[in-house]
This record gives sequence, structure tokens and C-alpha cells, in this order.
Amino acid sequence: IHGFRRLRIRWEIRDDVHEAFLKLACCVITYRRVQAFC
Repeated sequence: IHGFRRLRIRWEIRDDVHEAFLKLACCVITYRRVQAFC
């Protein structure tokens, strides 16, 4: 998660926006891992 600059320091005021970026980062990390195995 620390590879994503936007998530290192919380810049968003709203919690739901920060949570959305967090979930998106998890999806990207998972996608990259799956691609490495295929």
C-alpha cells in the first residue's frame, strides 16, 4: 500500500473517498499478483 503515494498520507477529508482509494489499491495489488502467476 505504501507504493501508492496518495495513500501514504491521508489527503482526503472524507472517509469514503479515502476508503475507495484504499480498496482500489488493494484491487490493483491483487491483479498484479495474479498476473505474475499466469
